[in-house]
Amino acid sequence: MATSVKVIKATGEVQPFDERKVVGSLLRAGASIELAQKIISQIKPHLYPNIPTFEIYSAVMKALKKEQRDLAERYNLKAAIMELGPSGYPFEKFVAAVLKENGYVVETNKVILGKCVSHEVDIIARNSQSHMIECKFHNLVGGRTDIKVSLYTYARFLDIKAKGFDIPWLITNTKVTQEVQAYALCVGMKVTAWDYPEGESLRELIDKSGLYPVTASTSLSTAEKKSLIDQGIVFCRDAINHGSASNVETIYRSSLPTDL
Repeated sequence: MATSVKVIKATGEVQPFDERKVVGSLLRAGASIELAQKIISQIKPHLYPNIPTFEIYSAVMKALKKEQRDLAERYNLKAAIMELGPSGYPFEKFVAAVLKENGYVVETNKVILGKCVSHEVDIIARNSQSHMIECKFHNLVGGRTDIKVSLYTYARFLDIKAKGFDIPWLITNTKVTQEVQAYALCVGMKVTAWDYPEGESLRELIDKSGLYPVTASTSLSTAEKKSLIDQGIVFCRDAINHGSASNVETIYRSSLPTDL
């Protein structure tokens, strides 16, 4: 039976195939439960022992493109952010734009003289408080941000805290280890990972902002995406306003509130 099939994760870990995880990821992308179950029924017959998870992801993407392309593009968001790295667009600039859309006043790559040494801070974000943000980008599927990153983020914060910073904040495009979560809770550091914390994860912040990168488009070629980014056109919204890529409009329109 397909439910007993083992899958190999990007980390090399082997575990049973769990269709609930696939259904959950489809629902988060905006699919209906009926569509999610339809896609599961399409991919299950093609599973085989020790199938890599990236093959399952590819099969889901293929099915989604046929059923509802705009959902395929939203489902592709995590990979799209990883694609920004090789394109040469800095992750911290992407995060800064998302935070700005969520109501923060932001500055990027500011050099701050601390008590002991100078620090280049990836993002300074202000609302009612001032946040020192360290961005950690991974372009390898399955990568995780570990305790070392949270330790040096907090150490840097302590050195410049007297310059008016209230909260250290670590933002990453991958998952974080349980050690990172525990340490952050202990010292009062904010952590935003791809799927953590619930309600305020990076994925959810992007959804709230509506700022989907052009790399999420399933209609554009790699060369077309790179060309847009080279022109400074990083978000689907910008591409539409610029008139450079009408075929990225679907994903942007699908992210708008339904009452607009």
